[in-house]
Amino acid sequence: MSPPTRLVSLDAYRGLIMLTLLCGGIFHSLDGHPWLGWLARQNEHVAWEGTVYWDLIQPAFMFMVGVAMPFAFAARAARGDAWQAQAVHAVRRAVMLVVIGVLLDHIGADRVQIGFIRVLQQIAFGYLVAFAVLDRARSTQAMVAAAILVGYQVLWMLNPWNGPGGPWAQGYENIGGAFDRWLLGRNYSGYYVGMNAIPASVTIIAGVMAGQYVRVSRPAHRTSATLAVAGLLGIGLGLTLGAWFPIIKRIWTPSFTVYSAGWTTLMLAACFWLIEARGWRRWTFPLVVVGANSMAAYILGNAFAGWFRSATRAWLTLLEPTLGVVWLPVLQHALFALAAWAVLLWCYNRRLFLKV
Repeated sequence: MSPPTRLVSLDAYRGLIMLTLLCGGIFHSLDGHPWLGWLARQNEHVAWEGTVYWDLIQPAFMFMVGVAMPFAFAARAARGDAWQAQAVHAVRRAVMLVVIGVLLDHIGADRVQIGFIRVLQQIAFGYLVAFAVLDRARSTQAMVAAAILVGYQVLWMLNPWNGPGGPWAQGYENIGGAFDRWLLGRNYSGYYVGMNAIPASVTIIAGVMAGQYVRVSRPAHRTSATLAVAGLLGIGLGLTLGAWFPIIKRIWTPSFTVYSAGWTTLMLAACFWLIEARGWRRWTFPLVVVGANSMAAYILGNAFAGWFRSATRAWLTLLEPTLGVVWLPVLQHALFALAAWAVLLWCYNRRLFLKV
């Protein structure tokens, strides 16, 4: 089935993020390179405090889910879907996201371990929270978002599970770690916590607010300028909060939530200005191919990247004397990204779009 009329700038933005995921191995392979090593550092999560480009990938993905919601549910309302039918759709989609995320978590795993830190499970929770305020005024949405962040901040700071290093110390001596041990009997690796789904829901609400603003008919230059100002304000406020409460993606601190929402809004503003305001659309085709089928792209990257490396390793190893230990992995990851894009192009040309 052909997709409905789409916001090209949103598809291009989504395609940029998803293509970054598909090409992530290329950048990771450059670690230690004398003049390209900075690309590897920008495409690997920071150990704890601070943010690089890779730390903005998940917030961007979640933000774009929010941006698309006003368009998607407005289309459902136009088809005659009552609120109850829309709510059933929201719940069904959340359940499907959790199921897909759990299945992807277990590719190559030796035993079943249910987890909720993958982006799909995080989106599922935030999607329902955002749906609950979807039809509310932006002022109400902003107040709900602020209440979530303030409540999360207070909960994180005032609880008996904080260790001697305080609530922001790297480790599991915090309420997030205690909650995971209570719920799952274990902690996630890398000091991630399942509770970060709570503040991450604000990221989706921010996307909803941006999407509602974009939907209103007005000059595209004005829309992109307003989004840019909002993005810069978010970055500034996040940095200001970060002076007292650190910006940490792994536990999704409120300062990180605001800071990352600023960047994701600014990226949307840039795409909207280039594509909708300036009308420069021809260059977006490679990105739209990926962005229009983002779930398929995500599954390809997570389910088949390892299989592709295994299937091509023996043949590509023949090129190691020529390419060396750095450029051989770069070629291998680049070939996978190209193969994944070709599959998505085949789907795009046949109007095959994976809907959840």
